[in-house]
Amino acid sequence: MMTKKYLLAFIMALISTMSLARTFNDKEGMRVQDFFVEKNAVYVIRFSHIFVDTLIVPSNSILKFEGGSLSGPIIFRNTELCGNVNLKHSTIGGTIKNKVFNASWICYMDGKTDDAHLINEMIEVCEHLYFPKGRYRLISEYNPSGIIDDVLLPSVKANIGICKNNVSLTGEKGTEFVTYEPLGTICIFSKPNQIRNSVRNIEISNIKFSVHNNGRDFHEFMHTIKTIGVNGLIIKDCNFNDFWGDAICLSHYGDNPETGERTRNQKVKIINNTIKGGRHFNNRNGISIINGKNVTIKNNLIKNTSKRSMPGGIDIEPNNSAYTIEHIMIENNTLDSINGSGGAIGVVSLKDGPANDITIIGNRISSSIVGININIKSEGTTAGITIKNNYVAGDTHPYNFLGEGSSKNWVITDNVFERPIKTVIPENIRVKNLKVKNNEKKRLIFWIVDEYPIYSIAVLSISMALAILVFKEIRKRKNNLR
Repeated sequence: MMTKKYLLAFIMALISTMSLARTFNDKEGMRVQDFFVEKNAVYVIRFSHIFVDTLIVPSNSILKFEGGSLSGPIIFRNTELCGNVNLKHSTIGGTIKNKVFNASWICYMDGKTDDAHLINEMIEVCEHLYFPKGRYRLISEYNPSGIIDDVLLPSVKANIGICKNNVSLTGEKGTEFVTYEPLGTICIFSKPNQIRNSVRNIEISNIKFSVHNNGRDFHEFMHTIKTIGVNGLIIKDCNFNDFWGDAICLSHYGDNPETGERTRNQKVKIINNTIKGGRHFNNRNGISIINGKNVTIKNNLIKNTSKRSMPGGIDIEPNNSAYTIEHIMIENNTLDSINGSGGAIGVVSLKDGPANDITIIGNRISSSIVGININIKSEGTTAGITIKNNYVAGDTHPYNFLGEGSSKNWVITDNVFERPIKTVIPENIRVKNLKVKNNEKKRLIFWIVDEYPIYSIAVLSISMALAILVFKEIRKRKNNLR
């Protein structure tokens, strides 16, 4: 009985507390700092209010917009926004209760006025951002001062910065981020030397990124989306319409053997995106993996990318031993018109940079310089390469195996290479546990046995044809002697 009595008393107290939440109606021309004074209250906004002094909203309040607006510097304190929210021409900070912040509440969305600083403020106050259809012009640069050391600031140059967990940016169909200046668009980054506590659970979906690359200036390190230490990232259903450096780059702080690995990109999924490099081919790669573990690149279209001197469509390139490249899946992508000399899909191990467990499966490659390129630059740095069920059209050199050194555990099976070539794996690349079979070509397929290249079937076929001709000639001469 006592328990029920106390429970009833608690419920009554709760109801009483809720009933104490007072409602205040604004007045035209009032001073907002004098209006917002009581905590746990409901504030009805029916008029437009423009102010210069910072408004600090009392904690746990509800702002109910009924045709009015707030325009000025605002600090929310666990505030709930409802109604026809209008915060145009405001700057915001603090936190809100809403699970989703609608960008139309504060952004201009006209393709002309800068929305970048407003998006950064939205990320500060709320984890999940929704972008209604519109053109979001990005001009200003995100300022990470106070989060990382000044010497690292150039690594995160971008319009938008994300350095907190559980952030999502989701666009309605027709949402477009527009940039003209040579600057990164989004940088997702963690503090250095915090691999176990990296930024987690980020998602970017259904946004079109329009970068107006003029085709004259080349900015290799300005990427549309760049990551420097993230654990759990999904980029899906986005459209990359031209870019400066890479459309997507899984990057680093310039780590080297002296600094050690300061960040790591892990559990990354890049799915169902369209990446088009524009008519100038004035960019680096469609997707780069400089540092990454457990990365999936699947069902993407990559087209018209890369200067001739750059790698290509998908570039896996650990620059030195301070990076991690491990468990990479490249599956069912379509790569067309890749102009880079490093291959539509390339694996390049530089300066002892490790590249392990890389699967290239079910991709279609056409109208490119090279299909698949494996380049070993150091002894024992590359292992576990699977190339399976890929199709490379006849207008593309199918594959290159370059460099020197030892590797192990390669599987090259069930591919279709339409163009005939003679070179396979050179003798100065030693592969232990190599499996090659069922690679089709109407005129030529290649075989490698016991870790060393031998003649292709085409060569064997020619040899057999010559032997038959010689045999026939010998029989003819013998018949003539009779």
